Amino acid sequence: MIFDEIGSFPLPEGISRDWVEENLHSREYAEMVRRAFLMKVNAGVDVPTYPQFRDMNRMFLDLIKNPEYQEDVYLIEKEFARIREVEALMEMEVEGLRVCITGPFELYYREFGSVIYDDVLEKISISVGRFVDNLDEAVVRCISLDEPSLGTNPELQPTEDQLEIAYENISFGGDVQIHLHSPLYYTKILGIESINVVGIESAKDERAMEFVDREELESAGKYVRVGIARSDIDGIVAEYNARTGSNAWKDRDEILKAIDTIESPEVIKERILKAQKLFDDRLKYIGPDCGLFSFPSQEHAVKLLENINKARRSL
Repeated sequence: MIFDEIGSFPLPEGISRDWVEENLHSREYAEMVRRAFLMKVNAGVDVPTYPQFRDMNRMFLDLIKNPEYQEDVYLIEKEFARIREVEALMEMEVEGLRVCITGPFELYYREFGSVIYDDVLEKISISVGRFVDNLDEAVVRCISLDEPSLGTNPELQPTEDQLEIAYENISFGGDVQIHLHSPLYYTKILGIESINVVGIESAKDERAMEFVDREELESAGKYVRVGIARSDIDGIVAEYNARTGSNAWKDRDEILKAIDTIESPEVIKERILKAQKLFDDRLKYIGPDCGLFSFPSQEHAVKLLENINKARRSL
């Protein structure tokens, strides 16, 4: 059971996304990435993701759509298919890294909507595959394809052939996760050879675990990543305020207390135990439901990660 996290992380105080885009290739930004990564390591995460400070779609589409980097429309030349944050981390000693890459369907949907043209989808798929090909498998233990719209957006209904087109160009020697925000689509992923770990969000709604069948996973040779800690900080604080009659948003320390109360190690431990009971040896990864960018500060995001680590160690 490996502790990972989705990737997105709060920016340091006083830093904006505009600053990030303007200083993307600076030494200061590289140091910012490395410091946040070490925060995740020190919080106990086994396989931290590079800190994803940028918009998950733009950081890939801006490269794929750049005419100077293109082999063809929506087809990036391999030498340019690199993630700046991963390159910054390669300058330090990293024992294990998880790399989040926005999935082909999500990138396609953001550009074209729900009507799928196979030839364009294929080019985007090849481009995604080239980002994967440029990763150092000696350091990167896991990649994750982030597909939030699959199963949550009723307009997006790819066929089985289109699923094959989207993922047939992904080749990686370690684990390949798909991060789904809803379990409704997981059965269609079981037949995709290149993906071996299905990720589901279930901390906010634990019933989501029950949609996934262990025997189906085993039959398909797949594993599961289960979200066992909530990442909806607005909901966490709202629940805390309702319980205590206070307004935690007025005090940074009170928000830490809200996280410790609503997402305590004891609460998280119970979710892990439920996941273990449901999935047994098919449970391979645990972590927060989604990214932590919306948390008020890096300190608050680290608190949630620390609580997960305490819960795991208490088993």
